[in-house]
Amino acid sequence: MLLHRRWTELRERGGEAGSGGGISLVMLIGAIGLLMVLGLVMDGSAKAHALDRANRLASEAARAGLQAVNPASDRIDTAAVQHAVNQYLQGEEVTGTAEVADQQVTVHVSITEPTKMLSMIGIDSMTVTGDGTANLVYGQ
Repeated sequence: MLLHRRWTELRERGGEAGSGGGISLVMLIGAIGLLMVLGLVMDGSAKAHALDRANRLASEAARAGLQAVNPASDRIDTAAVQHAVNQYLQGEEVTGTAEVADQQVTVHVSITEPTKMLSMIGIDSMTVTGDGTANLVYGQ
């Protein structure tokens, strides 16, 4: 009987005193802060992976460029190296540039990755760059 009377009383007043059923400001700020930290962790990790990929692809493209060099020639055919680097980068669907100087090929790669969580605050993508160098060494 006591439980029935308490239930009726709560129904008539609309709940416990002071509890309108709304979310408190502290909980709202905490949830937004948690989402921001989660976004930084997820997108920060994605950026680290993209940076690693850019550096790896730049190094591989530089090595691919040197494979176009004729070892019997006394100089490096810059056009052939550039073509080999561009072919490799096109195969990986990234953009980049190559520089040839003194038995060395240096490749600069740029990768744009979409964001997952940071797009909620207007940051839709992030661009990372990577560099790779390969040196020409003749066999003995």
